[in-house]
Amino acid sequence: MSVYQQLLGTSFQQLHPKLQHRYATNPGDIFRAQGIMHEISHGSELLAPFYYAAAKMDFLFPEQGHNIPFYLEHRCIKTGLETYDIEWQRNFYFPEKTRQFNSVTHVNLIKHDAYDLLGKPTMMRSNLLLDVTRDGHLITRTNAQHLLGLMPLPDFFKGKAIVEDGYDDERQCYTIYATVYNELLGTIIMYGGSFTEIK
Repeated sequence: MSVYQQLLGTSFQQLHPKLQHRYATNPGDIFRAQGIMHEISHGSELLAPFYYAAAKMDFLFPEQGHNIPFYLEHRCIKTGLETYDIEWQRNFYFPEKTRQFNSVTHVNLIKHDAYDLLGKPTMMRSNLLLDVTRDGHLITRTNAQHLLGLMPLPDFFKGKAIVEDGYDDERQCYTIYATVYNELLGTIIMYGGSFTEIK
């Protein structure tokens, strides 16, 4: 039984079959894909220094645009007794610069929880809440967050995220829509796109 199947329990079977395939993740498995981000946009200009600093840690970045080619890869590594790391690599090919947004999802099947480590070195740790919609999409939300992976953040400093992964049967492609926002500053980043697996 795969890591995500154990994490989601019976909800895993409610995922679209293509998402079940994508998240049938066991140690050593690698999923690779390429596609187009139809839109990548930011919010407040006050965050510009943050975007430039975060880009140096493969976290966020200052570029925005439409129809940006991108590459996605994730692989599963067993790290201990019922613990796993899912390593995520995301490359965004802007006209004048390639940016990365990389992370590690740490899964503990004994505690039945998961959290993301964002940035290299780790800039942020975000606890994850997973759910499956009636139409078989996977919804990922962030909960508690820790700066530098250690210091708990109060609500007004948090970047709250919601990500919806789906599959479009008509176009035969995976879809993704994500928004990260802050209660005071509004949208931090928003992106939406589609992609297909590379065999």
